[in-house]
Amino acid sequence: MRKISASYIISNAGTPLKNGILVLNDDNSVVELIDREGTTKEIQNLEYYSGVLVPGFVDCFAFLSWPKTNCDQIILSNLSELNLEEPASDFEFQKAINHLEAFGTKGTTDFFSTESHNTLKLKSKLSFRNINRESQNILSTLFESVLGRSFLNNISIDKPFCIGTGSLATHAKLSVFEEMKYLQNLYSEINLESLIKYSSLNGANLLGFDHLGSFEKNKKPGVNLITNIDYENFRLKSDSKLKVLI
Repeated sequence: MRKISASYIISNAGTPLKNGILVLNDDNSVVELIDREGTTKEIQNLEYYSGVLVPGFVDCFAFLSWPKTNCDQIILSNLSELNLEEPASDFEFQKAINHLEAFGTKGTTDFFSTESHNTLKLKSKLSFRNINRESQNILSTLFESVLGRSFLNNISIDKPFCIGTGSLATHAKLSVFEEMKYLQNLYSEINLESLIKYSSLNGANLLGFDHLGSFEKNKKPGVNLITNIDYENFRLKSDSKLKVLI
């Protein structure tokens, strides 16, 4: 059993806990959250970090199988007539998986998946939601919900948005965290708690990942640590850092 604490825990299952403790089983499933009401009494075998513990991210708009396809092509096309370019090689596909895992993502999409990539998916630590040509309902919802650099016109930050990236053809990094910082820079009024919901819980709910998105009992959401926070305003800074703990 592992006990992890930090300056704050944003669980997506209640208010942020100051100096709270996240207790995990050996399989990294959540046992409980302990609210210490801000106290810092030493506890045996407790890992403590300066920063904010958050659940692993869910990327709602990653194009792994078709890296050169962009959202505009899909939005403007009849899905049944969409002409996809050459699919990613196994090397390119694995490289995209490596990026997502390295930057704390636990669940993601794969648009118009190809059979040749299924083995790589099974070997990865990611949960996949395959989006195909028959997925009109989920696609419509994604287009209305995903926040990213292509989805920033006339948004209302009160909506239950998700965050997505794209592909390695459009992004240097497939990092939800970098998208979060980009959004924070554009919309200073969004607090960190909302950004964490956008980056994990909302995406998990939309894509049906019941085991991800929040620190709730029996879930296995992964654990990310964000450091160098503007604690006074509870916002990300341009030099905030991410470390993947689980």
